[in-house]
Amino acid sequence: MVCDTVVYHPSVSRLIRFLDSTAGREKVLRLLQYLSRFLAFQQSSVLAKQLQAQFTVVRKILRFLKPLNHLQAASKFYDNKLSGDALVRACNVIKNLAYAGYLSFDQVNLLRMLRLVPVTGFTAKRVPLWSNWCWFVGLLTGLVMDARKIQLAQQRIVALAEEKSEKYEEDKLLAKSYQERGAAVRRLLWDAIDTFIVLNNLNFLHNEDGHVALAGVATSLFGLQDLWNAA
Repeated sequence: MVCDTVVYHPSVSRLIRFLDSTAGREKVLRLLQYLSRFLAFQQSSVLAKQLQAQFTVVRKILRFLKPLNHLQAASKFYDNKLSGDALVRACNVIKNLAYAGYLSFDQVNLLRMLRLVPVTGFTAKRVPLWSNWCWFVGLLTGLVMDARKIQLAQQRIVALAEEKSEKYEEDKLLAKSYQERGAAVRRLLWDAIDTFIVLNNLNFLHNEDGHVALAGVATSLFGLQDLWNAA
């Protein structure tokens, strides 16, 4: 009976659904990758560096052909011209195209790590550079979109508050607007922290590797929280 209670507990079922998804496993590996990177910096551990490299390779394998997801999403946002804010729609298109480019170049990085393509100046330097630039463009576009969503949510909150004081209660719509604003602020923070990582990758910033690793841990936890809530 005790065993059945544990096995069929809703949290256990949720954990199984979470780990059964490719996205869930990839986000767990991302967290472990950045934790290993932090330990490698703090303790100069050879084992931590090796684990970081292994987690990186496995993550890239799990993301194989993922650019197709972003290309499809960009196409859907582009075709959906009648609904939503025009700036948010445009940002979604650009962001998904940028992430498609980022992940496509990252596939070349994977093939290089697996020694399926030769290690040359192009594959070892230019491709990772272009990959990071695509990531940066996607994040920058995301920041613009996050700021716009905050603005739109705040405008709705103000409008609903005025209507509530003068006409009738709009508790549900107001609560939804507050929720949307909070989600946009959270996403803005998430994208800002990832931007800190990619700016270090591109050598615009020169922070210690431990700080970059902690930033990666933070955004990994954001991603894990979203996937857990959706499981």
